[in-house]
Amino acid sequence: MTDFKKDSGKEEISDKSISIKTKDKNPEKEMEKGTEKEIKIKPKNHKALLERYEQRLKDLDPELIIPEDEIALKEAFMHAKEVFEPEELVSWFTVKADPFYRSVSWKVLLPLYEELLGIVEKKPGPESPENAAVLNGLGGIYRYMGNYEEALRLFLKALKIRENLPDQPRPETGNTLSELGILYTLMDRREEALSYYTRSLEIHKKFLSPKNLGAVRTLNRMAFFYKGLEKTEKAEECFRRALELLEKLPEQEPDKRVVMGYRAGTLNNLGVLLSEMGKLDEAEDRYGQALELQEKVYGPEHPQVAQTLNNLALLYFQTIRYEKAMILYTRSLEIMEKFGKTEHTGFATTLNNLAGVYVQKGRNEKALELYTRALEIRERVLGPEDPDVAKTLNNMGELYRILGQHKKALPLYTRALKIYETTLGPTHPDVGTTLNNLAGLHESMGEYETAINLYEKALDIIEKEYGPDHPYFKITRNNLIGLYEKMERSWRR
Repeated sequence: MTDFKKDSGKEEISDKSISIKTKDKNPEKEMEKGTEKEIKIKPKNHKALLERYEQRLKDLDPELIIPEDEIALKEAFMHAKEVFEPEELVSWFTVKADPFYRSVSWKVLLPLYEELLGIVEKKPGPESPENAAVLNGLGGIYRYMGNYEEALRLFLKALKIRENLPDQPRPETGNTLSELGILYTLMDRREEALSYYTRSLEIHKKFLSPKNLGAVRTLNRMAFFYKGLEKTEKAEECFRRALELLEKLPEQEPDKRVVMGYRAGTLNNLGVLLSEMGKLDEAEDRYGQALELQEKVYGPEHPQVAQTLNNLALLYFQTIRYEKAMILYTRSLEIMEKFGKTEHTGFATTLNNLAGVYVQKGRNEKALELYTRALEIRERVLGPEDPDVAKTLNNMGELYRILGQHKKALPLYTRALKIYETTLGPTHPDVGTTLNNLAGLHESMGEYETAINLYEKALDIIEKEYGPDHPYFKITRNNLIGLYEKMERSWRR
């Protein structure tokens, strides 16, 4: 059983119209040197320098953040502190930090948010909406860093401030409620998560507009919540409700492009879900709609386009349309290579999936080359003990087994199994599928007793997780039955 992986839609959907610009490598070298030496700058120069750095930060794409952009944000923040009053500074920073927030640039954002928090707690004060905004942003950073308790403290503090402000309800209150929904989901506190999502949605529906798409974001998040609970019909309903809300919005520029971006993201998310539900025809249609919108908003060569291409290619693979899958995977890789996204998990996923296509077409040397490259990237980016590393090890092991190179396959399967058992636990379904593959290898090597033992362990794990009607259970059971029949024939001789 070969492992494949989708580039699932992100819970945050892009809400910007992007224009990609070529940047100078370092436009303010002398000024950066000056700041390192703490040279005093006149107020009017702070404003001029801020404007120049803001040009670098204009229309940034979260998928294409580079180190020079991070430097520009730090330098711009330094000058903005001297130009703006604290209230203006928070509004300015919230906008400028957004693409970095969505690109998970936590090392850059964390110290800036912490410094900003110290500023606004003094003025305009700890109960101000500005302080709540900073607490909310800081809570999101800690959540993504895995410090859930600190994130919870910050979000609850922000929520209390926002709920005590006049003119309730406000969209900002809905934002914090939605953030708490994500956090409680991660903390496996499901009832609380659903309660916060529901409250957030009720608020955001009242403010639906091209400039406030909080209801669409929250419905996408609720869909992922239900998907995690394997309530796929509920998840599907949430994605469809989000699309219905988007259809109600006006289609005038410039807001039209923002709405199109959200619609494309939701269509991609729905396509992934429908594909997993076996509704392949509709999934293909939804991916096609998403691609059409993404190409209009971002252009034909953009990382978001590459993500949807990868998902559609996987659907083509599942429906045995290998040539179409190969074309789309190759185009996806070319887009990511163009934008320097080669040290990225999504790039490794596409390499892994394209290798599977080459296996089906009998081009084993090319498949091995791609698996090897995917493995190297995943080990560098994720670490040698990550489950995604095990997926590629499993696939490489299967390829070597097909080629009859058992000595090369065995250590790959064994290492994959150890990673899964260590990271996911000994009864995880991925442990079961790997045991099945390892059993097949031992069967190919003539080690029948070992193979039987492994098949039986795999069956036990897969049945407990998926039940006896699942395809994986049937595959493993048939493998075991086939081995018994093979052994019986050999005895008769």
